[in-house]
Amino acid sequence: MSEREINQPVADQICSTGRLNGKLFQLGECVALLDGKVVRDLKGALSALRSLDPDPRRGMLLTVGPQVDLIR
Repeated sequence: MSEREINQPVADQICSTGRLNGKLFQLGECVALLDGKVVRDLKGALSALRSLDPDPRRGMLLTVGPQVDLIR
């Protein structure tokens, strides 16, 4: 399973419900995901993500809010 396949359902849940495992997320909040887990949800999310794994092909950043369909 790819990193995106692992992170996408978590991102979808956070964006659609504003919560994950009892933690609440605010609209507009920046969240970093790695291996399907929230890395950090404060300013500096990208720095926190890269400190855990420097590979830019891994992890996901998202802004909590309504989902937008991407052109693929």
